[in-house]
Amino acid sequence: MKKVFFTLGLFVPLLILGQQESYYSFYRYNMNVINPAFAGAEADNLFSFTSRTQWAAVDEAPRTLAFSYSSARENNVGLGLSVVSDKVFVEQQTFAYIDFSYRLQMGSDAQLFLGLKGGGNFYNADPTLLKIYSPSDPSQVSTSKFSPNIGAGAYYKAATFWVSFSIPRLLNTKRNNSQLAITAKDQRHSYLGGGADFAIGGDFLLKPSLMLRKVKGLPTTADFTAIGSWQNKLDAGVSLRTNSSIALLAMLSLGVFDLGYAYETATVSSLSQLNLKTHEIVLRIKLEGKGNTENVSEEVAE
Repeated sequence: MKKVFFTLGLFVPLLILGQQESYYSFYRYNMNVINPAFAGAEADNLFSFTSRTQWAAVDEAPRTLAFSYSSARENNVGLGLSVVSDKVFVEQQTFAYIDFSYRLQMGSDAQLFLGLKGGGNFYNADPTLLKIYSPSDPSQVSTSKFSPNIGAGAYYKAATFWVSFSIPRLLNTKRNNSQLAITAKDQRHSYLGGGADFAIGGDFLLKPSLMLRKVKGLPTTADFTAIGSWQNKLDAGVSLRTNSSIALLAMLSLGVFDLGYAYETATVSSLSQLNLKTHEIVLRIKLEGKGNTENVSEEVAE
């Protein structure tokens, strides 16, 4: 039996798969993080701050802080910056990227944005915080590494609908070059999404959207979101993530400020009793410049 457990201990970790990149309930309001083509597509200057606390009742649970900035420049060019910090127990990684987009006019009321993303991932792990059984365990070595990467995306925006496709990190990179222990690899993630705005009354809009996420070794994840909007000043709705969770969302627009909150809870029966609640807060600031580009995020006309 000891040999059996020893063998399982060696090979079972090879079969373990887990979440590598953060999910966002407010993906529609935080597109710059996953799609470089979004840079400059919504406002002359757009600042976005996101705080996501996953499984808030669990010690050392995942915590994500994200910041992005995008700017519409002359000659159909958009520039952006995104920084995402993920902290999970003994691991912390920070994604830092610069975005570039180019806008193509597709008719009178539609634009196609093509984008590139360049930067990398700062990865740190301190396994010395774990309980160990052998002081000579070779895996008890702190890891710190920077892995450069590139990404690409496309974003199509019309008067009443949008479509997005992106691969924010095209390269698969190892987190540790050590030969002493089995280490994880960052896998390529693909995102395909779309949404529409439907006028359902004088002051009301319905904003359904869908975001598909695919990564090697895991089933495709889909986020179905339905949001109702009153004069584009107050948005409220619900989002369902397949085989995972359901979230209630609300967004309040006050001039140049957008403030949103999402409350998420697990739908999987084995997890629903564990009080795994997630809180997500988004603050966006939209500043118009000198009119270098049209505001392509204008909603349906009244």
